[in-house]
Amino acid sequence: MLVKRAVFLVFIILCFSCIKNEPASRAAEETPLYHTWHSLKEREYTKPVHPPLAENPPPGFFPWAGIVSHHLLAHDYIDSWFSRLAKMRKISCFYILCPSHWGLSTEPYSLTDGSWVSGFGRVDSSLKNVSKLAKSLNVGLDSRVFDVEHGASTLMPYIKKYFPKASVVVIAYDGEPPVNVPKSAMLADALESFFDKKEKRKNFLLISTDFSHHGNLELTEKRDNNSITYLKNPNTVSWNMAGCDNKPGIFILDRLGKSNLESFILYHTNSWEISNEWAHDVTSYFFVYYGDK
Repeated sequence: MLVKRAVFLVFIILCFSCIKNEPASRAAEETPLYHTWHSLKEREYTKPVHPPLAENPPPGFFPWAGIVSHHLLAHDYIDSWFSRLAKMRKISCFYILCPSHWGLSTEPYSLTDGSWVSGFGRVDSSLKNVSKLAKSLNVGLDSRVFDVEHGASTLMPYIKKYFPKASVVVIAYDGEPPVNVPKSAMLADALESFFDKKEKRKNFLLISTDFSHHGNLELTEKRDNNSITYLKNPNTVSWNMAGCDNKPGIFILDRLGKSNLESFILYHTNSWEISNEWAHDVTSYFFVYYGDK
């Protein structure tokens, strides 16, 4: 009788333990939720003043890739870039190539199945495509990287505003030079099936990057001229000419473009031109569309 009671008591304890731990298990499995500057009200989404274009793509041009800044200082330019893109095409999924700024990545390529909150609503990851890409790259999810990664979060309110039904696949990695070419080539190869002739009509390759950092105006201009050499001639000049914090993204664009890219630089500006501050610590910005010739 005592044995039966002991067994019954152990059974009750185990059941209670399972019930007690169940919410914690479910919480651990919940989709990560990331906040943005918009949801945190760090800045109002003020009515943008769209600057005059440096280059205007011709009617019928179909962009399937592009470069945009992740510095909120360039708000008017970012908004204009997305606004014009929405008038040119529909997008089902943005594949965002993002530098992992804070060295938090524990995988060669950081991926997440999380969602980003903005004042316009939530931007969800494409679970199917994240899973497919993770399997192709042989990596697990690395979700905590994106709690503080502005290379992705800065852009989400714009995506939700102009492409309210679009999902995202965000890939973060070490963007600082020197570029690990084999690693970047592996990611480019994994992305190739998402950017064949058919899939380009649905997907968009978004390279989140800023260009020259921490230079004075003279040095910034010199670096930017090197970047322009590639950005204007992506098929004839090395991708390594582009001086930015996401060189692997430029390499991947070049590889997926297969020497058949046509580019339009909508805007080229810098932090000094926007703010008239910190003339000896300038960051430069390019906003570009890419399509097939």
